[in-house]
Amino acid sequence: MAHIGVGQLQCRLDELIKYLTPYMSLVNCHMVNYLTDDYWNEFVPQSLRAELPTAVDVQQAIEILFSNDSTDLQQFPALAQFLEISKRQRLSSTTELLTSVEQLDHLLNAQMQTQLNIKEFMSAKKCHEVELTAALVNKLVKSIIDESNCYIVDAGDGKGYLSSRLSLEYGLSVLGIDANESNTKNALSRDSKLQRAWNGLTERAEILNQGKTPPRRGKKSPTKETHINTPTNKYKTTSIYITTELNLSDLIKEHFKDELQVVDPRICLTGLHTCGNLAATCLQVFHAQNNCRVLCNVGCCYHLLNERYSEQEFFGNKALMKQSTDYGFPMSRYLQERKVKLGRNARMLAAQSIERTLSAKELPNISLYYRALLEVLVCSHAPDLKNSLQVGKVQKFNNFIEYVQKCSKKLNAPWLAEVKEDELEALLQQHESDRHYLSLFYLLRMSFAPVVESLILLDRLLYLKELGYTHSYLIDLFDAVISPRHYAVVAFKES
Repeated sequence: MAHIGVGQLQCRLDELIKYLTPYMSLVNCHMVNYLTDDYWNEFVPQSLRAELPTAVDVQQAIEILFSNDSTDLQQFPALAQFLEISKRQRLSSTTELLTSVEQLDHLLNAQMQTQLNIKEFMSAKKCHEVELTAALVNKLVKSIIDESNCYIVDAGDGKGYLSSRLSLEYGLSVLGIDANESNTKNALSRDSKLQRAWNGLTERAEILNQGKTPPRRGKKSPTKETHINTPTNKYKTTSIYITTELNLSDLIKEHFKDELQVVDPRICLTGLHTCGNLAATCLQVFHAQNNCRVLCNVGCCYHLLNERYSEQEFFGNKALMKQSTDYGFPMSRYLQERKVKLGRNARMLAAQSIERTLSAKELPNISLYYRALLEVLVCSHAPDLKNSLQVGKVQKFNNFIEYVQKCSKKLNAPWLAEVKEDELEALLQQHESDRHYLSLFYLLRMSFAPVVESLILLDRLLYLKELGYTHSYLIDLFDAVISPRHYAVVAFKES
């Protein structure tokens, strides 16, 4: 496995920034203003616009994109080139910067593990994520740390999906930490139910692994042999906000005082889809606390990152955002020296999945088009409200007229309620072809999502490399269609 160096990462980040810079206005645009600010002509390259003169051409281009047939796309060469260049910027196309699970196995001299596909108590997506993350954490811990002196800290524990799996299937001691107290209570309740059902669930999973059909629920299995750990109370929870000042060793000693046999516990800090700044904080905690020997983190919710050089826009949980005083981007000195910034819309875009959208052949919801039409009405009837109207989700409408009626009530906007149906019908007719163009623009913009995500993730990897952690890696862990946030940041300290 080739060593990934600081210089190599710096060069790649330079390339990403050079590629993204001319498109940052597009990446940060508000789709609300698609019509009022003429985004198609403002942001789409002229060569691409020239080969899509009609709505019929646009519809055909979208159908080809959804068919995933690059040969057919050659009838739109400018579009094909635009998408190909974007695709080359993604992490998935720069495999030299990624480490596969198999490569990590080789590095750790880890043995192949039989993974149990336990479908109950979780969605298929969560099952996929938990199964692979738990197996990776177990592999890291048992290869690097003395298991008898190891404790897992699950940051952003949520409902305890990962923690329960680590304690029940792999017999590891886990402390789940979540800022929300109700989450920790619910996690323990779920774990208690799971423990009672565990032997039955694992027995069914083992039978399935053998290619056999398990008996119907309620029927006893013909065999009682099992090699699964007997459920034990190895999972604890606590509700606290994680910062670099939070001493994980002290927390372990407090919550495992009856079981702890050592003065100096070793810690593996993990987190499955840690929200916003918590992903960055986990990397900082790993560096700050010597006892934290292993890191395995999958981040998400990039829109909640606290940027160092971009104006902070409120979004989401205000109380939680106020607690987040550290910066989550950029982390590396290299990008800090360049004062690199993204913007909230760019970070929101980074959390979208072009792979899932194309696989599911999903066009944007009609409400996105209606919201853009609504902004046209704002400009003509209440221009002082342009760019300031917060509509949010509008539910249960059958057409544009109903959408406007619901918006007028929701916003308590008499001026909107007074707009005649004739005007609304005329507006729809005027912009009939724009709906198709908006859909393609939406897909074009989404092609930048994995590029922005690549910048965020490579910044995190470079942060670790700059600090001297030779054993730090980006692992492509999940199926991108099933789980859009599919990269894990893994690092461990040499003994």
